[in-house]
Amino acid sequence: MAFLEIEDLQKVFYTPEGNVGTIIYVPEIKLEQGDALVLDGPSGSGKTTILHLVSGLLAPDSGSITFAGEELTQLEPAARACWRAQNVGYVLQKLNLLPELTVMENILLPLCWEKQETDEEALRVRAQELLRRVGLQGKERLTPLRLSIGEQQRVAVVRALLRKPALVLADEPTASLDKHNGELVLALLQRLCRENQAILLLSTHDEAIKSHFAKRYDVRRGCYE
Repeated sequence: MAFLEIEDLQKVFYTPEGNVGTIIYVPEIKLEQGDALVLDGPSGSGKTTILHLVSGLLAPDSGSITFAGEELTQLEPAARACWRAQNVGYVLQKLNLLPELTVMENILLPLCWEKQETDEEALRVRAQELLRRVGLQGKERLTPLRLSIGEQQRVAVVRALLRKPALVLADEPTASLDKHNGELVLALLQRLCRENQAILLLSTHDEAIKSHFAKRYDVRRGCYE
């Protein structure tokens, strides 16, 4: 069995009248630790929905998602949330950085919602090391509004990878960036995920971004390209 295995996954969305609207279906995806896969498809094709299903933010109507031997679709919502906090790093197109907090405070903010004890000092040290590696050393005390969009996205990458998650989900992470910054952020994501042997699952419709992935999955056709 693969480290992440998705089989016959389906989610149905209905119209306000109760009719079947959109059906998202994933026949099969199998990924091992360190693998990187791009979800390819135009806006509205279901890329974000698939990421939400894999992360446990959405429950499928049928099918299975197995991660490290654990069947995630059988977990209760609270257990899925706990699993997500421990295993998933999420990088969004909308960065969700709080403007009144500093860079470091934004990176450490998710720790406030964790129920288990954490070594905040060790994570602060790791955050500083990651900021150095993404070229933001010395900007820990700045607020997001004093950073460029490209720098803000790098902060979001650091936040997602802080806990060395086994699964990194990135939803159009370069869509709001110019070509240079987009390629920089993508290279950072890929390199850091490889180092941690994390699975990277990224959605995009950008041909330039897709060319950096050996594995591609066509969401519309439900198969590898």
